[in-house]
Amino acid sequence: MSEDKDTKISKQVIGVSPELLKLQDSLGKGRSVIGIDIGSTSVNVVQVASHYGKLTLIKASLEPISVVQERDRENLTIAALKKVLSRFHTKKADIVCVLSSRQTMVESILMPLMPKEELFHAVNLVVTNSKRFNVEKPIFDFQVAGRTNQDGAEKLNVTTAVIDRMSVDNLLAKFTLRQAKPLAGANSDLQTEGPVGLEVTAIIPLAIAVENIIRKSKLRTDEIVAIVEMGSLATELNIYRDSHLELSRQISVTSATLTHSLTRSFFTDKGRVELTVAEAEEIKKKYGIAPLEEGYLVNEKIPAQQVLSLLRPGLEQLVQEITRSFDYYRERMFSGKVDRIILFGGEARMKGLLEFLSAELGMPVVLGNPLLDVESLFDGVVENKEDAPRLAPALGAALSDLKGINLLPAHLKDRKKKSLERIIIAGVLAFLVLVIGGVYIGLSAKKMAASQQTAVVSKEYKAFLPQLKEFQDELSLKEMIRSRLNAGALFKTLSAFPDNVYLTQLELKKDSILIAGIVMGKTNEVSVTLDQVIKALQEDISTKASLFSKKAAAGKADTVEFKIKGDVKRGGAL
Repeated sequence: MSEDKDTKISKQVIGVSPELLKLQDSLGKGRSVIGIDIGSTSVNVVQVASHYGKLTLIKASLEPISVVQERDRENLTIAALKKVLSRFHTKKADIVCVLSSRQTMVESILMPLMPKEELFHAVNLVVTNSKRFNVEKPIFDFQVAGRTNQDGAEKLNVTTAVIDRMSVDNLLAKFTLRQAKPLAGANSDLQTEGPVGLEVTAIIPLAIAVENIIRKSKLRTDEIVAIVEMGSLATELNIYRDSHLELSRQISVTSATLTHSLTRSFFTDKGRVELTVAEAEEIKKKYGIAPLEEGYLVNEKIPAQQVLSLLRPGLEQLVQEITRSFDYYRERMFSGKVDRIILFGGEARMKGLLEFLSAELGMPVVLGNPLLDVESLFDGVVENKEDAPRLAPALGAALSDLKGINLLPAHLKDRKKKSLERIIIAGVLAFLVLVIGGVYIGLSAKKMAASQQTAVVSKEYKAFLPQLKEFQDELSLKEMIRSRLNAGALFKTLSAFPDNVYLTQLELKKDSILIAGIVMGKTNEVSVTLDQVIKALQEDISTKASLFSKKAAAGKADTVEFKIKGDVKRGGAL
């Protein structure tokens, strides 16, 4: 195996001096961090180690995953993971995986100043009761990003990450036998690929991995940057100010969305055309958003205009979701506009995408290079520079300091710590066995001191109980406040209705709201106005507001009577 590794290392870095290759191998065998990003089309791995006191990129590799039948995906993914990791020394390395899932949520929340032990329970209460973190069987963790002033009071700025347990289990099943599970619906004749056989040190969300790269970059401290990581199955938009995450949002338009849009059948002068997924991917890579020049044909059979017409709905939806995220960011954070957008991910290199987004959004959109401000052992650690945007998640994972957010289950997160404790305890016991005969008197004295210390601890514990009761009362009071109707938001929303809307009835019940009135205007204007009213209610008052009835007013031209029903959001002052 070692000879195989050395052969692959030599092939990967042709032209590099033997001294640097030897140093690379030596650093890889020592303490290091290996960042892993398991995507749908490739497994990307980056290794970072300390060299002359600086975190240095010492190795990077990508292994494609070629899936023909979806049932083979898990086996092929594990096989690719084993193959790419065979090029790395993993014995003394910490393994950090980045996980991006539609069931992953990262939020920046403000919390009162409190000790870390109490903060854990307070954040847990927020995650459990907040509709923002609507995840079944959640695993959560948090890190304190700093302090801020709100309404004259100093508060903690806490970055909280939540993910569903199934996504974590599916990831860990690729690494350790204890977490491995049989594939659902798998053919009994299909040979199952065994797990890699490595212990995962940490799992971090994509937003935190990108934040690690941002902190290494030389951005202006006052710059607000949006990072869009566009992958095959997930696209994530994260906004950073002063190198700290302020907003994280999942976007429904992915690389796969654009690919499948090209597979819709259409007609040309040569007849009906329907592309395969492989052909659609090839057209994206070769032509992308092709300019309409000279009416040329893509692959000698598809007009460039047809390619644009197939891609445009998905691209326009991407622009709309980015714009809505920016609007939400400005309203929520009371902040200025985003200065620029940086694209990461495999789709970032799609021809014409940067220019299209820049024109539609009216701001600079650039291709991200996560390696730009990261120290490298030598030029050529990443053999193909075009792979840099795809390596961003894995590099961000490798740059982790292992002290922040970690979405491993609690019993696995403390495994190394407990192993070290067992070694220490075993050593102490062995020492006691050797010297117990000569230190009996000393042990007796220590026993007495331990009894006194126990009494002191017991006294401190009793003194702490009133403080704990006060904190519990404070949390109960906050829970009561959250359950109250936000009347301020209600009247603010009603007062902002369009001028051609007149309310005739407002009925509030415990969990529902009924609004009736009339809308004046032409038929198309009425529909637009009612959509605006429902959207305003959904944003501030009711998550399920909908039109209950609509009819023309008797004896009144261009007048429509309507009723809207919905549930009621709770929380906030009366």
